[in-house]
Amino acid sequence: MEIYAIPLEGSGQFIIYRPLLGLAFVGNRAMLDLALKLASETHADDISEKDQAEQFLGRIGFCEPDPSPPAANQPDREGRFFLPITVVLLLTNQCQLRCEYCYALAGEYPKEQLTLDYAKIGIDQVYQNAIELGRDMFTVTYHGGGEPTTSWKVLKGATEYARQKRIHADVSMTSNGTWSRSKLAWIMSNLDSLSLSMDGSPVTQDRQRPFASGRGSSNLVMKNISELDRERFPYGIRMTAAEPWEQFPEDVRFICEETSCQSMQVEPSFNTKRGGHGDFEASGGKRFAEAFLEAYDIAAKAGRRLAYSGARLGLTTSTFCTAPFNALIINPHGTLVTCYEITNPSHPLYEISTIGQIRDGEISYDYRVRFRLHEFMNQRRDSCKECFCYWSCAGDCYTRTFSPSPGGHLEHSARCEINRWITQGILLKNLANSGGVWRFKNRFGAPPTIGFPVEVQLS
Repeated sequence: MEIYAIPLEGSGQFIIYRPLLGLAFVGNRAMLDLALKLASETHADDISEKDQAEQFLGRIGFCEPDPSPPAANQPDREGRFFLPITVVLLLTNQCQLRCEYCYALAGEYPKEQLTLDYAKIGIDQVYQNAIELGRDMFTVTYHGGGEPTTSWKVLKGATEYARQKRIHADVSMTSNGTWSRSKLAWIMSNLDSLSLSMDGSPVTQDRQRPFASGRGSSNLVMKNISELDRERFPYGIRMTAAEPWEQFPEDVRFICEETSCQSMQVEPSFNTKRGGHGDFEASGGKRFAEAFLEAYDIAAKAGRRLAYSGARLGLTTSTFCTAPFNALIINPHGTLVTCYEITNPSHPLYEISTIGQIRDGEISYDYRVRFRLHEFMNQRRDSCKECFCYWSCAGDCYTRTFSPSPGGHLEHSARCEINRWITQGILLKNLANSGGVWRFKNRFGAPPTIGFPVEVQLS
């Protein structure tokens, strides 16, 4: 049995948590000691003849064995198992907006754009992989350090090319939602789904995500969301929260009241700046966690889902994100990278994240670099074994946790505290709603490759 004891500060009690089994309950020190004793035994016979505490553990299913966990990702030195059926096309570094936290400084560099030829090469590769693997579908998604719809001809051309293949192409896009009427019509007719980058109420949206001119973007984005809702087009919203943290729950309330969006995912931005991720701070992290848990209740009462990537309770996985393992990601230079945030050589993790290049119409892989990154990721996750978020955080996002310094993949920042605060908070909420014992159904396996909130049904 894999078991974690999470102390409840100042109470003398603990959340006794078995993530693989999907069980949590609250107990005092004596109950914890008994649970640990039973967990260390190979079996627990004759529950009916044991004392009341042991009978309680028997009734709630504590003595059930853990299901088999997901297998760890094994570094692949020669790329023998790298047959991605998802291609992520980072179309451009251009953008109409000047979001105050944009990691890529979108719109400020000289124009770079993925060519349609490069896009077709990527699509051909994942299509052929899907055929080889006997799949009936492959995936194309548009993302990157800019707004995909500013590269409109390539976006349309790549989509039309993917649709010509003899198996289904699932085509999605992450976008800022500032489309003209004609572009919106094309999107709804030609794409399968969207992830919208949008931060909430007009006050927040216009402050954090203005146009390059300084004009607010909220009116246009909300107009386009209304049309998506009217046509029942599938989309999720990807939010970024920043100080003042107390505004974030109200932004979630706004989305719940003014849109039909069912799934929201939020990431915090600290020491907000363009051109990189601000450092995580314990004090700001605690306030974000408190704001998230308040917003989580607001979303739940409205029948919506609010997710944060580092606290995916109910998802049991051996990897934070499958993109570094199973996605073909091509940036505007035709460079193959392992994360959609690695848009150009200025990124501090560019060297360890660059696994190939398109040259002379063909894809050339550097499996040595890919193998080394996967080793780093596994070493990182090994360093997390004592943490109760081990099976849901799974080592966390490497672009948000790795430092470029030697050994920086083993550093643990305040983001780890955020993950624990939020995971513990969600556990407590569900324990309170279920009378102190919570059984939930895990989803075992890998999270989505990119772009959308993880949907986990907790029961």
